[in-house]
Order: sequence, then structure tokens, then C-alpha cells
Amino acid sequence: MYSKTRAIVLKNTNYSESSVISKIYTREFGVKTYMLRGIRKGKSKIRISMIQPLSLIELDVYQKPNTSINSVKDLRNSPILFEIQDNILKKTVAMFMTEIINHCLTEEINDEELFDFLENQIIVLEQQPMSVLFPCVFLIKLTEFLGVFPQGKYDNDTPYFSIEDGIFVGESSTYTASKSTSQMISNIINGENLGSNSNGNTRRDALAYIVKYYQFHIIRNKKVKSIDILSEILN
Repeated sequence: MYSKTRAIVLKNTNYSESSVISKIYTREFGVKTYMLRGIRKGKSKIRISMIQPLSLIELDVYQKPNTSINSVKDLRNSPILFEIQDNILKKTVAMFMTEIINHCLTEEINDEELFDFLENQIIVLEQQPMSVLFPCVFLIKLTEFLGVFPQGKYDNDTPYFSIEDGIFVGESSTYTASKSTSQMISNIINGENLGSNSNGNTRRDALAYIVKYYQFHIIRNKKVKSIDILSEILN
């Protein structure tokens, strides 16, 4: 069946001498795998630069039922992500986002609201000035679509964020963040005072604990390799 869809490139694997197998998250069909034949020869009108991870594309595809790898008739960038390609900070954030999305979307999840959210976040990263809290905000917002949005907020009675329970609790434990880190996570969850704390160590710890929250509830202890590079460049 011939179909058109908007999509996000997630991962590419070289195949034979000239082709690429691309894992792509489509708005209509969820995560799909497509063969891009001859793309590495230089004669194809679809170029490698058009399918970098996190690229936003429009696809014309041949979608066959019960087929694990489908074919692409045409592919267009929409829009081209110039800033993400050229700005080292945004490029590093995009690498981190791509790794998280790849970990989370392990099945053919057909969720148009989730797709629209991810597409919007990529456009925000491309078009708006870079916020050092963007990765943390992105991760927290994404949990709402994944069904594990943290609850509660930091206050005198509940000053510790528990990654085990996804709530703020009154006593510290192995699974709780420090008070300062918990306060920043609370601010991110509730959209409060996001510019009031510029401490680099607290930002780094907040990102690390939110990733631990993902590892506990969503990605089951899978290592997030890009977090060390991201933490270093953000601070």
C-alpha cells in the first residue's frame, strides 16, 4: 500500500555497499524500518545528510502488511534542522534526545499525540534560544505520554524526590535526591521558577536523577551513554 506520513529518523544502519536501513518513527504507523537503496553511492536524490538522527521528514512509502522492512519512494526534510546541525550544544542535546527516544519507543507505538509532542520539541530545540534546562524539561514532559508522570511537589513536609515511587517524600533514602536537587525537579515538574537556580551542579544532578527515574520505570536500567557528554557541555 502506498502511503504518505510525517516521521522522525531514529537510527541508521549501513547495509551492503550502498544502502541504509533506517529505523523511523512515523505519525501514522509508529516505529517502522525502511530500506533506502543506493543512498550511499552519491547518485541517489535522497542523501545521507537528509536522514541524520532526529531529522524531521515527510515520507512516501510502500507499506506492506506483515513485512518487517518496507521501501521508501521519496523523502523530504520538513523543515531542515540547520541550527541543530551547526550548534554544538543543540547537536549534543539532539543526540541525547535521540538516545532516550530510541530506548523508549521499542514497539510499534501508534500514538499521534506522542509523535506531535516529539516533533514540536525538536522544532523548539531548532528555533528557540537554548535553555540549559531543556533536556530536563523534555524528559519530564515525555513521562506524561509514557504514563509515569511524577506526582506532588517539594515543600517542607516532602523535600525529597523518590525515583522509586515517583513522588516527593518526607524522608531521604537510597532512592531519593537531595533537597536542592528535589526542589529543582519539583520546579521542572510544576513549571515554576525555572530560571531561579542556575547552579550547574544542581542542574547536572537533576538531569542524572531524572534519567535514573527513566531507568527505574521505563528503560529498565539501560545505560544512557550520551548523558556524560551532555552534562559536561551544559555546565
